[in-house]
Amino acid sequence: MLIGKGWKYFGIGLAGAFVGVIGLIAVFVLVLPLFAHNPSIQKVSLSGIGCPAGMNEDMSTGRCTMTPQTFTVLSYATEGLAGLDILKDKPEPSTIRGFAAKVDNDDQLAFKLYHIAAILGDGESQFILGGMYSNGKGTDEDDMESLRWLHESAHSGYRKAQLRLAYMLSAGEFIEKNDVEAVSWLKKAKENRSNTAESMPEYDQGTKI
Repeated sequence: MLIGKGWKYFGIGLAGAFVGVIGLIAVFVLVLPLFAHNPSIQKVSLSGIGCPAGMNEDMSTGRCTMTPQTFTVLSYATEGLAGLDILKDKPEPSTIRGFAAKVDNDDQLAFKLYHIAAILGDGESQFILGGMYSNGKGTDEDDMESLRWLHESAHSGYRKAQLRLAYMLSAGEFIEKNDVEAVSWLKKAKENRSNTAESMPEYDQGTKI
């Protein structure tokens, strides 16, 4: 009887161990890959995000500059729209931004106009464009492109972008935490107090990036 009970308990223990092994295998095969390949929990290195689409890095300055082809394509795309002839009149970026802000019920047109002003170096337009990418307004949602334009806006001296970037670096939100860089951007924003916050279009509200 004792021998019989011993084999019985041995069999139960062996079955339990087998179930435990199967459970561990299931965790490694089914659960862990969800975390390993989930981009939402991966932090982005700010130094490696590159330039926004349509811009190239100037190796002499390390900053992003527009390509002539991009400006031409965007200009033709908006030809005759909003009463603006960009190729002919060559308006200031702030003027193009003003046209974009007056566009009603046409997010795609507003996006194109802000995009032109942004690649021409208008910091406010770059910031707004980042919000449009973040919210998918007038274009497909793209968090990386949103971050690139936010970064460009901060480098252009736009204070709201500098403060936003400083917060993200300090909190490790979407990008890798870096307190030294966060303090650096806060100092730049402090020096840039004269760039007062203006009322932003709805594209800027509630952005994830």
